[in-house]
Amino acid sequence: MSVAQDRVVAVLGKYLSATNAQNVLSRALRDARLTGATLTVDDVRRLQQPLERGLRLFLPLGTVAEILVELSRAFAPTEPPKVQLLDIRTENDISEARIAARLVCETLGARRIVVQKVATIVSELARNAFMYAGGGQLELVPSTRPRPRLLVRAVDRGPGITNLEEILAGRYKSRTGLGSGILGTKRLAERFEIQTGPGGTRVEAEIDL
Repeated sequence: MSVAQDRVVAVLGKYLSATNAQNVLSRALRDARLTGATLTVDDVRRLQQPLERGLRLFLPLGTVAEILVELSRAFAPTEPPKVQLLDIRTENDISEARIAARLVCETLGARRIVVQKVATIVSELARNAFMYAGGGQLELVPSTRPRPRLLVRAVDRGPGITNLEEILAGRYKSRTGLGSGILGTKRLAERFEIQTGPGGTRVEAEIDL
């Protein structure tokens, strides 16, 4: 049995009997086409979905979510990935930013639903900078303490947002999607801050992973 397998069994054993914990892991390994004896830290990330399916047979959804978070923390790197500063100048840069954010989230062990949430936030902020400010910069600031999280910071030198209050209140309807992108980001993030004026806009969105 590998060290990684031992750690997974230890986490599952807090919530299930030893037999059920081993059965859930064995089924997840089979579904993911992995072997316990050679299981690595990177492999554990591939077990998230099959483990979730198996755990739901025994436990309520809330408890399953707790287990997946605990596994993510158990296998999170001791040092977070490096801060990334990305230029947003073209449509392709938006896609590249989304991919970079996904990789950071997966490295920190985030669940698929959280990865998708982060990808949505990054896409919205990068697209806003591209469409309304002629481009800007997107910064990804990961952290593992006190818990895995990601700060997404978008900065541009555009004309600013004159009707910000109306947008954040949900009263503004735009054909181009500017208002929905900002409001959607605010709703998805655990922490959201925005500063805007004639010299540009700065948005910070922090997400728990």
